[in-house]
Amino acid sequence: MPTSKEAPSSFRTQAPAPAAPRPFHFPQITRLILPNGLKLLIAEKGNAPLVSVQLTVKSGADSDPAGKPGLASLTADMLDEGAGGRSVIEIAEQLGTLGASLASGADWDASYVALDVLSRNLEQALAIFADVVLRPSFRSEDLERVRRERVTTILQQKDEPSIIAAERFSQFVFAETPYGNPLIGTEESIAGMTRDDVQSFYRAHFHPENSVLIITGDVKIDDARQLAEKCLGRWEVAKGVVRRPMKPRPIEQSRIFIVDRPHAVQSEIRIGHVGVDRATEDYFSLIVMNSILGGIFTSRLNLNLRERHGYTYHVRSNFGFRRHAGPFVVGTAVRNEVTKESVEEIISEMRHMRDGEVQQNELDEARNYLMGVFPATVQTASDLAGRLQEMELYGLPEDYFDNYRQKIGAVDAAAVTEVARKYLNPDKVAIVIVGKVDDIRPSLVPLGAPIEVFDIDGRVMAS
Repeated sequence: MPTSKEAPSSFRTQAPAPAAPRPFHFPQITRLILPNGLKLLIAEKGNAPLVSVQLTVKSGADSDPAGKPGLASLTADMLDEGAGGRSVIEIAEQLGTLGASLASGADWDASYVALDVLSRNLEQALAIFADVVLRPSFRSEDLERVRRERVTTILQQKDEPSIIAAERFSQFVFAETPYGNPLIGTEESIAGMTRDDVQSFYRAHFHPENSVLIITGDVKIDDARQLAEKCLGRWEVAKGVVRRPMKPRPIEQSRIFIVDRPHAVQSEIRIGHVGVDRATEDYFSLIVMNSILGGIFTSRLNLNLRERHGYTYHVRSNFGFRRHAGPFVVGTAVRNEVTKESVEEIISEMRHMRDGEVQQNELDEARNYLMGVFPATVQTASDLAGRLQEMELYGLPEDYFDNYRQKIGAVDAAAVTEVARKYLNPDKVAIVIVGKVDDIRPSLVPLGAPIEVFDIDGRVMAS
């Protein structure tokens, strides 16, 4: 835009200073318990005529029985494939006429059924929602179709280097625990699952005292309570849940696992180890530290591998916060010829994060970013329901999100260094590389770590 006089050069060369964070107040939460033990959380958020309803069952893939990875996910997916005498098509059609959408699924820590609906149609949609939760059909023909679709998805993922790298990393770091398996199962496990398996998992885990019902949006507290009691108040109490232990073997020394893709021109890299659980008291210091290391675009890892060396378009580090200690992992994709150098730079940055100094500008940038994006994560009724689910699953205090930004802002350089030294171990990592073994293995030998070679299914190959 033309101006009457030329702007100063600093206007074009310097980014504006960040403004002070806008005030934010987490909505007030009403907590109730129905007579059958079902927890009910209600939050009024009337900025749109929408309501989000989420039933969270506190059993996910970490509750998969031994030898049956993917059962929690398959069971959750089957819930809306027919329920209460309705077929999957009838469920979709009836919800569509109400301006509603419904989804079911599972992650590592929980299974869920989620409903988003126009507030004026809440009661009608909740009747369908209740059938999905309480009266799923689990018909054999529907199960067979869903199994075929899932096996097809698993086979397709064998052509995706990033998915292969993530699954093999989990396998090597969390061997013999549920976290070591793919969330959606394996080709063999899914193909062998029966209707009895699905019904058994449902009966063992889907009951009110293992669940929480979250209702947020354009709804009054009394109306939400009455509808919850009407739809789920007769859900029968069952026996308590038994969970599998989660004790991965510690990494005693760094090891290199190469997953061979004979025609690959890039190496998909994952480097890391066991991290920490979501309920840790160090959470805020950890997310600031990780942002500096590799969690945002201006992180040390991205400035190193992308900007300084040109090895990759993007590199990222992440803590997988779960009920039990999840993974800490750095992930990127690089050209075959710079695989060794990329591994060295990643480990070097982890070591520098532990032993070096934290600069004030990078600390400020990480904190400002995390504080700035937080309000965007609770904009909608569905976003808010997700945050309430987080509170319930991990036993977070009721005022946790009221003070979220203040706790990020209170993290100082000493706290960042403390958690880096406590939770990063660059000398004991699993180094997983999906790529062309003939091109990358010779360059990795000088790193001094034992090298093993596998196929894409995780089976050991001859040296």
